[in-house]
Amino acid sequence: MRPVPIIGDLALIPVTWWILVLLVAAALVALLAVSRRHLDKDAAEPDARRAWWRRLAIVVVVVLAMAGPAIRGSEAISVSNVEIYMVVDRTGSMAAEDYQGQGPEGVDQSASTRLDGVRADMRAVREAFPDSRFSIIALDSAAATELPLTHDTNAVDSWIGSLKQEVSAHATGSSLEVALPLLGQTLAQSRQSEPKDIRLVYIFSDGEATDDGRGAQAADNAGISWQSLAGLVDGGAVLGYGTEEGGKMRSYDGSNATGEHTQSDYIADGQGGQPGVSKIDADELQNVATAIGLPYYHRTGGSGDDPTSKFTNLDIEAVTSDGRTKTNARVYLTWPLGIIAFGLLLWEIIDLMRTDRRLRLLMGRGR
Repeated sequence: MRPVPIIGDLALIPVTWWILVLLVAAALVALLAVSRRHLDKDAAEPDARRAWWRRLAIVVVVVLAMAGPAIRGSEAISVSNVEIYMVVDRTGSMAAEDYQGQGPEGVDQSASTRLDGVRADMRAVREAFPDSRFSIIALDSAAATELPLTHDTNAVDSWIGSLKQEVSAHATGSSLEVALPLLGQTLAQSRQSEPKDIRLVYIFSDGEATDDGRGAQAADNAGISWQSLAGLVDGGAVLGYGTEEGGKMRSYDGSNATGEHTQSDYIADGQGGQPGVSKIDADELQNVATAIGLPYYHRTGGSGDDPTSKFTNLDIEAVTSDGRTKTNARVYLTWPLGIIAFGLLLWEIIDLMRTDRRLRLLMGRGR
């Protein structure tokens, strides 16, 4: 269940609960009113009148606790109404060995791949927004939602850990535009169902297009462009992997003995059987980022890369400046009220014990 929004310093709770609170309050006030009339009628002693005021305080505290008061609190990065969409390029070119970062333990660093960088950056995004919902769209010859929006960070980590390149024999060419219709439809549906949610998009790719424009043509036929996503996206980043010199890619047949970090044959370029070389298309990635309104970061794994905080730090106040609310920005006061109620009830019990003792003494003297 999503937290409810707040108005002023009180949490907005369901109408049925308000009715229950009012009924309880009315019953308690009625009992106190009857008790007060008896006190006035019987000319009660000062101790009895003080007890009445104490009981009134207990009633007030109990009703306030039931009403669920809250104060506005500060929120850093993680808020529960953030939706994060990660578009992950897993085409064969993403296995190119031109990434300088550290690969799996025990593997020569020179054999690190672009996918190693993607995994590291995806984990950084996931860890930066622990209370958010995540969705993963995988991109190869086609695009598919492999993880619908979920709070299950274990599922996200599991997907990242199992990320593999596309099976080489299944590759028929791809481009970033292949994911465009699915991403646009997903964001539009989210905007319609949850208009106040914050939507962040992270694209992990080398930008290389090998489908002879088929993806771009399909997106154009669907009437969608990268520019059309700008009004649906509140933040995120486009992350580009690879170098201008490029790198070779190991072939992958779906088995653990092939693919990145193995000694399988390199993917041939179709010209004499020589190993193909994939090069980053930084211009394409920058154009996509500019069209959506997101920053672009080149990721090589080297010391010149920006820290992950550059694309994971989020200014919630800036994002929600259009009137949307931060659903986690509240601190409930139930516990403080509970402590006050406990103190008042303890006082009441002690007073009743003293009264009972006095009655016993009086009864003993009267015998």
